[in-house]
Amino acid sequence: MQSGYSMQIRGAVAVLLLCSGVVPALAQQPAIDEDVARQFAEAAKCSPSEVTDPQALHINGSKPFVYKRIGEAKLRLHVFTPAGRKAGARSPAVVFFYGGGFIFGDIRRFQTQATHLALRGIVTVLVDYRVKCRHGSSILDSIADAKSAMRWVRGHADEFGIDSSRIAAAGSSAGGHLAAATALVPGFDDPADEKIDVRPNALILYNPGLDTGAPAARARMALLQGKAVADRGREFSPFDHIERGLPPTIIFQGTADVLTPIEIAEQFCLRAEALQSQCELVSYDGAPHGFTEIWMGLEDASLGVKTEEWAEDTMRRTDAFLTKLGWLPQR
Repeated sequence: MQSGYSMQIRGAVAVLLLCSGVVPALAQQPAIDEDVARQFAEAAKCSPSEVTDPQALHINGSKPFVYKRIGEAKLRLHVFTPAGRKAGARSPAVVFFYGGGFIFGDIRRFQTQATHLALRGIVTVLVDYRVKCRHGSSILDSIADAKSAMRWVRGHADEFGIDSSRIAAAGSSAGGHLAAATALVPGFDDPADEKIDVRPNALILYNPGLDTGAPAARARMALLQGKAVADRGREFSPFDHIERGLPPTIIFQGTADVLTPIEIAEQFCLRAEALQSQCELVSYDGAPHGFTEIWMGLEDASLGVKTEEWAEDTMRRTDAFLTKLGWLPQR
């Protein structure tokens, strides 16, 4: 599970380690002391490579397309199409959004999963979107981009042989928030977008940011995105919009995650189920935030082995989830 996205971790691991080791009680605290504030500010700095490096222009097995232009910036997505399909066949699709706190991130994060599902007959898509380091953007821009990408995929369904009634959104951490937001959060649309239904037909979420309205989440957001954005946290919080209707959802969550605590995912699924929506939570004992990532620099070698095992298990369970929906054939 480690091929194709090792470069992403150099920036992201700083925030993940900060949140899961240096600040163990942050998820329960509405306030952040000065030392923690300095640590977050340091973690949020953009290194020269994070500012200047473009997202991947070529990813093996996929074709890139520009789905959106913002000034001089071109936002791309990469499409993996199953080989050997019959002419005129329609396949489900899964659209992936990487994590990185809306600050940075690497589009190759889900290359392994995208390749695996494409080999099983599903069209898969890796999406770039605006992040603070590369674009000086905010979470509001990221949400607008995620919705633009979903509309682009559905609008090009015929071109790629996609069944437009079977399009899933997937993502980890901030990307998990974006995937859930395309399903639940109203507004934040790009006015230039075509009037195409943005909502996915299923969700696959890895340690997603589900409650951006919680005091601790707003405190972190104020440091990373500014108070004006943080004050709007309830507006774009998937947790606060479940009543809009949740598509079938699976959430992969570590019990040791203090950045997006498992208790929030549990409450999310309970609220969804009370509204007659399907929400499955899969927990991993002792797994931290970003447990399916490659954690470079950790001294505990055993965690690296566990991480690979956990990541492989999420892929097996994703297959089972999609099979249950009728999107994949029984093996």
